[in-house]
Amino acid sequence: MINRSNNKFFIKYPYILIITLLFNVRDVIADHEYLDTPSNKVNFRSVVDLSLTMLALGFIGCFYVFYRIYKQWIMNKKSLVMIHKLPYYTACIDILLNANFLVNIMHTAIRGRVWDDPVCQLMSVLNWAFISVNLCFYCVIAITTYLRICHEKYFDCGRYDCKLWLIVFIVSMILQLINIPNHGGRKYWCAGKTGQVRSPMILFVMITSSLLIVCFCYINILVRIINIQNPSISALSKDSANENGIGNDVLEQRAEIERRAAKKILSYVLIFIMQWVPVQISAAARFFSNDHTWVYLVTSIGRSFGGIGNAIQYVLNEGWVTRESTEYDTTRSQETDNKSTSLNNDNYKLLELNDNNNNNNNNNNKNNNNTENTGITGPIINIEGSNQGYQG
Repeated sequence: MINRSNNKFFIKYPYILIITLLFNVRDVIADHEYLDTPSNKVNFRSVVDLSLTMLALGFIGCFYVFYRIYKQWIMNKKSLVMIHKLPYYTACIDILLNANFLVNIMHTAIRGRVWDDPVCQLMSVLNWAFISVNLCFYCVIAITTYLRICHEKYFDCGRYDCKLWLIVFIVSMILQLINIPNHGGRKYWCAGKTGQVRSPMILFVMITSSLLIVCFCYINILVRIINIQNPSISALSKDSANENGIGNDVLEQRAEIERRAAKKILSYVLIFIMQWVPVQISAAARFFSNDHTWVYLVTSIGRSFGGIGNAIQYVLNEGWVTRESTEYDTTRSQETDNKSTSLNNDNYKLLELNDNNNNNNNNNNKNNNNTENTGITGPIINIEGSNQGYQG
């Protein structure tokens, strides 16, 4: 007889059921040529167990982000600003990548071998497609944010951000066509033919280029933030004694903005490195015809880390409690979507990182005469708020 209390437990905590089901397959392994010795069986079990563990954690991370975004969507009256759309988009890509890898590794775990062609080739094509879309998405967001913050060039993403996705899909399709002859099966899953070096070489170049683009863009954004904040802070510190405490409040506010910007940028770059550098290392090993077990273990860690990293980053940036978007952020997002951005208004050139900065800006406008005396005319920066704002 089924215990109803157990059913309620699994309904409330579905990820426990996911982990249980995934690890139930660890003892359902068919005989195969590379399971003929104890050492091969140990290697096989290590790859399968680690892959399933990372997949379970990755799915949990994706579902957590979906849950938080859904709560945010309800709280904001069924609308989302871009700072919440971006982690949602990232989770969608990650869950597709994880789902493809799950089908890949589950067949290997149960049957003791990879899929036969043409299914294996299809799995390899999908794997490459989701990886390339993921990397292109990171790069497009980094570049558009860099152009907006550092060069004040605004990019209208169109309805449902269709223009952003169009760029991502076009670049991904080009990369897919370049790699189309190299799809097939490897030792433990379908992700490029064994023995060929073009696929790992292309993947290594893709990850390296993406890492350089992301680091360049966000480091320049951080430098821009510091350069804008420091002159205003210097001017403020000279006259703060004459402002009855207002100057010190603004000084602390701007210092906090700079700290939060630095934390978000560094967390974004760190998560990117933790996800893709392991895959980059495995691609380099494959280029030199290294097919040892550690190559597959490293790949499993990196491939499924996206969902975990996205959830961690969401908590770091948004906290554990869902909060309603400020009127400032919502208005800004609507203006950008309708192509009515006030480009001539300095207060809308670079947006706030801090949700409370809206109230502070209104107070500063009311006390315009005082703020002019302190020489603070620079805008407060937000790397997350406009149509290209990102959570990072």
